[in-house]
Amino acid sequence: MKKTILATAMLSLLAAAPLAQAATSSYNVQTTWYEPDTQPRDSIFIGSFDYDSTTHVVTNLKGILSESMSGDTIAYPNDNMAWLTLNNQLVSWYDASLKGTFAATFKNTTTATFCDSAMCGSPADNWSPQTGVDVGGVYNGFPKVAKNPGNAYALIFVPNDPLTALTQAQLDKVAYADCAPLSGPGGFGGGGMMGAVCMTGTSVAGYGAVGTMSGYPVSQSITAAVPEPESYAMFLAGLGLMGFVARRRKTIP
Repeated sequence: MKKTILATAMLSLLAAAPLAQAATSSYNVQTTWYEPDTQPRDSIFIGSFDYDSTTHVVTNLKGILSESMSGDTIAYPNDNMAWLTLNNQLVSWYDASLKGTFAATFKNTTTATFCDSAMCGSPADNWSPQTGVDVGGVYNGFPKVAKNPGNAYALIFVPNDPLTALTQAQLDKVAYADCAPLSGPGGFGGGGMMGAVCMTGTSVAGYGAVGTMSGYPVSQSITAAVPEPESYAMFLAGLGLMGFVARRRKTIP
C-alpha cells in the first residue's frame, strides 16, 4: 500500500512538471534592419529565447547577426554574408509604457561596445543604442585599435504577448551594433567595422538618428518554438502511468 501511494505521488509530480513550467515558453525571433548602402543585403538577427509570461522576464536570448558589408550582392536567405554568434544575454528590462521587455545579447561576455572615454564625452554606459548615436558609433577602446574588444549585440523587444505584432513605437526601439573588425573584402580596417566607427542600426523616432550606414529597423517577428519531442514523451508517459496506477488501485480489494 505504501509503495502504491509513493508511486502515485512521484508520477503526479512527473506529470505536473510541464504544467508547473507552463508560464515559461520558448520562442524564435527574427529582426531585420534595412541597410540602404549594402542592398540587397540587410542586417538580420535570428535567434531564440525563453519568456516567462507571469514575470515578463526574458532569458537565454541567443542567435546570429549578419554582417551586411560582407559577402556578394545576394539577399538572405541565399546570401554568403558573415554571421556573428551572439550567445551572451547581458541586459534586460521591462518597459511599462511600451508594455513589453527589452533584451540584448552580445558577442562578448561584457557589454563594452562603444567608446566610453573622455575623448568621446564619457557617456553614461558603454553599449546602449543611444550611446552609439551620441558618440557617433566609435568603438570601445578608441583610439587604440588593439584595445577594441570587437563586440556586437542585438537588442530586441518582446511584447507582453510575444506573438502579437510590434507597434511602430516598439519597433523603433530595437537596435543592433557591430564593432567587430570586418575580415572580408570591403572592410576599411582601423579597428571596427568601418575604421573607427561600428556599424549600427537605429531609428530616428527611437534614438534621434539612423544607424552609421543609414540602417534602421523594419521588422521583427516572434514565433513559438516547437517543444522537444522528449518533453511530450515524458508528459504523456507520466499521464499514462498515473492512469495505470489508478486503474490498479481500483482492482485491489
